[in-house]
Amino acid sequence: MSLRKAGARFRLQTPGRSRGDRSIRVEDVGALFARAPFEESGWDRALKALAGATGSSRAQLLALGERHTLFNWVTDIQEGYIEEFIEIGGHRPEVNYRVAASRGPFELVWEKHYDEVRAAATNDAYIEHIRRWDAEHGAQVILSDQPEVCFGLAALHSESDGRTTERDRQALLTAAPHVMAAIRLQRAIEHQGADLLRGSLEVLRTAAILIDAVGRVCAVTAPAQELLGPDTLQIRAGVLRMVRPDLDRAMQMRIGLALATRQAMPSETWLQSPRGPLLVEICALPGQDWNFGFEPRVLVTLKAPLALSGDQGARISAALGLTPAEGEIVALLAQGHSRREIARMRGVSDQTVASQLRTIFQKAGVNREAELVSIARAVVEMTSR
Repeated sequence: MSLRKAGARFRLQTPGRSRGDRSIRVEDVGALFARAPFEESGWDRALKALAGATGSSRAQLLALGERHTLFNWVTDIQEGYIEEFIEIGGHRPEVNYRVAASRGPFELVWEKHYDEVRAAATNDAYIEHIRRWDAEHGAQVILSDQPEVCFGLAALHSESDGRTTERDRQALLTAAPHVMAAIRLQRAIEHQGADLLRGSLEVLRTAAILIDAVGRVCAVTAPAQELLGPDTLQIRAGVLRMVRPDLDRAMQMRIGLALATRQAMPSETWLQSPRGPLLVEICALPGQDWNFGFEPRVLVTLKAPLALSGDQGARISAALGLTPAEGEIVALLAQGHSRREIARMRGVSDQTVASQLRTIFQKAGVNREAELVSIARAVVEMTSR
């Protein structure tokens, strides 16, 4: 089962613990990690093999982002562990002695280092948490420590497993490069998925921005790039931002909701700019259970009705014998905008739009707005082929 909460993504494994089997060779563990990105439950299988090779009841792979835990995969853990981990703030070094004891990439840390941290400061909530889940001992290694994400690998020893031995720790350290290689491969696959999705959106001429699990922009289509600017939206330090602080706060909250639930209803915000109104829509994207958060998780689409209506309006004007302004009004109607919205977009009164529509009806030979919209959409469809 999977759990998603507070902008983070976690994975719970199926119950049923298996004690470490030290007969498992590290070479075999490395081969399992090499296949993990391509096989169903491949990561779970490889992590369980790592637990065996390190004499551990459980193995753990986690990623810590700038603001929260991106994922925390623990083999053979019962339901409730992740909720409790979140509740006590287990990703923070002042809470978790494992995080506090962490060193540089591929520098091994084990009980000796844990003891030093706990002697200086002990967080009772975390100690109680880790004892309840019988994973107080073990060893760990940082695989990659980048500004946006830190990957960590750990062998979790239970009370009956005892403290790690030199052999256990060496097995973990030997397996670490294989795990990091698999992470890079998984990451490349997820980035490739983002590129494929961006390509599809480009073909559809969609102005779209794709955002990954850490809230960073991972792809931008060419039509979206044209709509970004100093008076609307910008990408700063890899993060999509609205120029107005109040609207930016609202957008960040909606993006966070989409990341947290993956089922958030689409939300929309109108921006006013010298180039006309811009509609910003945000929705969550479906995703795979096993991913590292680099795949697109949120889709932000940008729609500039006046820009869109310009090309369509010219076609409609030519087909129905209308002026350019009249063709633009019909194009906006065909896009689903109400008379009041069109008046606001064009900076005129509702009465002006109503008067223009009466003239348009006469020129087009129709009596109802629905007829006009039907003809306009047929014209656009015919000329878009």
